[in-house]
Amino acid sequence: MLNNIKFIFYFFIAAAFLLTSCDQSSVTSTPDENASPGNVLSSSNGNDARDIDLGSLDSMDDINPMLAEQGLNVRLAYAETVTKANGAETAEGQTIFANDRTKRLTAQWVPGDARRDAEGNDLDYIIWDVFEPANFGTANQVSSTPAIDASFDTYNNVKKKAKLNIIKQPNTLDSPSAILGGGDPFLADISEVGFLPGIFFELVLGSGSSQNVLGVAFTFVFVDGNGNPTDVNNDGFDDIAIKEVWYNDEFLWTDQGDAGTGIDIETVALHENGHALGFGHFGKIFITNNNNKLHVSPRAVMNAIILGEQRDLLGTDKASYNSLYGNWPKN
Repeated sequence: MLNNIKFIFYFFIAAAFLLTSCDQSSVTSTPDENASPGNVLSSSNGNDARDIDLGSLDSMDDINPMLAEQGLNVRLAYAETVTKANGAETAEGQTIFANDRTKRLTAQWVPGDARRDAEGNDLDYIIWDVFEPANFGTANQVSSTPAIDASFDTYNNVKKKAKLNIIKQPNTLDSPSAILGGGDPFLADISEVGFLPGIFFELVLGSGSSQNVLGVAFTFVFVDGNGNPTDVNNDGFDDIAIKEVWYNDEFLWTDQGDAGTGIDIETVALHENGHALGFGHFGKIFITNNNNKLHVSPRAVMNAIILGEQRDLLGTDKASYNSLYGNWPKN
């Protein structure tokens, strides 16, 4: 048993596979002063598909100018990251680790959006085979495809009121990344870019991210001729163009659902792909100081902190999903 709050706090920080939190980063992050133009990020011993030339990309701030230079009518809006717990607040006899009430992100998918060649109420996703393995090049290397597919299947099976159809495209060898380039970011609505070396996180998200960011979901929105986000269906949300999901291969991952052997791929994928579908964080997570008991209210996949394996949607997750996609028109 945990004997005091201090021990609980340090346990939260140390056990990344048992406890992680999500934060939203905007595109105004501080560039890495040590980065240099012409970055070739290599995760191999030779010149192969895993060697990515990012040109002059030095930070997340460089992404939108790069997209504009390419003539694309999309811009990066923000990034939802899964990180190690790095602090807590104390209030009214409680140590508070998260207290969120944002069920929806500020940008949402538009059903039947012709700009992304949408077919009715379909959203599709694709997995990039180049970075598909987790724990790449080690004795623990494992395919992530079954776990990622299972996470989308879980959402696709919530059919009470939802009118969304999640469709998988075949895995690709071509780059589907708007950030890493070299291919076509519109191969699917949601691109599972895969398990990238920590250096990619350091470059794009900033110093230290290779050690504390488990994964990130990037949101790109459509913009008009003046560079302003669009809202073509007047629902009060910016229009999502594409989503891009990364996982950090600096951590040890597992597909067995056993937190003792690593971070569960499906658990993190279920949470990050919830962001890809437009969901924010929800729930209060705190410890009552006088008895050291952990409370989660309500427990949900979209809690800002992941407490061990969670491969099934819970009540709030299902309600949010049906509320959002139940408002879509019938096919």
